[in-house]
Amino acid sequence: MLLISKLVLSNFRNFSSKKLEFAKPLILFAGSNGVGKTNILESLTLLGRSTSLRGADFDEMVFDDKISGEKKPQFAIYAEILGHEFIEKIGTSFNAAQKKKIFELNGEPLSSKRQSDARNYLINFICLTPQLEQLFILGKSERRNYLDRIVSDLDFEHSSRINNYQKLLRERLTILQKYGAQKGGAKWLDVIETQIVELGMAIASARIEAIDFFNRAIASFSSNFPKPKLCVTGDVEESVMKQSAVQLEEIYKNKLQENRALDLANFKTNFGVHRSDFDAIFQEKNMSAIRSSTGEQKSIMIGITLARAKISATYKNQPTILIFDEVVSHLDENRKKDLFEEIAATSLQSFFSATSSNLVPQRYLEEGLMQVVQM
Repeated sequence: MLLISKLVLSNFRNFSSKKLEFAKPLILFAGSNGVGKTNILESLTLLGRSTSLRGADFDEMVFDDKISGEKKPQFAIYAEILGHEFIEKIGTSFNAAQKKKIFELNGEPLSSKRQSDARNYLINFICLTPQLEQLFILGKSERRNYLDRIVSDLDFEHSSRINNYQKLLRERLTILQKYGAQKGGAKWLDVIETQIVELGMAIASARIEAIDFFNRAIASFSSNFPKPKLCVTGDVEESVMKQSAVQLEEIYKNKLQENRALDLANFKTNFGVHRSDFDAIFQEKNMSAIRSSTGEQKSIMIGITLARAKISATYKNQPTILIFDEVVSHLDENRKKDLFEEIAATSLQSFFSATSSNLVPQRYLEEGLMQVVQM
């Protein structure tokens, strides 16, 4: 079983220094709001293969001493891992003055190239936060970003495609702003738009394949939480399933060319995979998650989170750890029982935060199945 056994923080968020040792697969950080429970969870995710828990800038994470008014020059995070095939020690640090990040594996700093090579061996932290519980009442952008995280669980190149695609969109708008669609920028725009189309189609295809895989996997799981049918809606994704690649490439490129004046006027690209949306059908009622009740949406998100963890650990054989930030605070007793039973069945180390240990099923405390870290 994969376990993080030790975590050491230096000048991270509200901690000038903090050392924690973990001896159980279930870990609860308990304490009042503002003591740093979420900060510890965030520090763990900075050692993983995906985005951090909050997606914040590193500058924001450096400890700021409110008493002396002194902001420390850098933060560091270090962890020891048991049960990983390749990694025993892992660490990251950030120098605020130099804007320099350093990543270390087994005591050795990694170059950018080696970091990229090692990324697929890092832990996949699957997280559920209060904000994500409300995913289906947030905007399209948040739902689409979550969709792409799901796709990245299966397709390790997907995040790079998304980043490159967004960069090309910005370049295209810069060219439009400088030259318009006139002769000076037309050839340049043709080149950029061809690249956008190629990446856009790859992104759309990856989304469709991943959603199909997730739906088949979710249907096979035994779970007391809803087993929703995930779906992606977007002009390009829907066309991928109806038209040949050659036809779609031509349509996609023509649409970008036709929209140049409109995109310049609005300073945004009005057509493409960056406009797509993500939804989940609550099958018991045949209803979109976007239109479901708050309680149903939370249950759907827990179901999706557990499915992501099972797929990551079982189907993809990735080192996987679960993180639940303040999730148990919003569940009734039956749902809490269901959640902990399903987590125990995954055999994955899981970290929780809550304002009190009374919010978790007491059996796990009485039988010594959970370690409580009082904050």
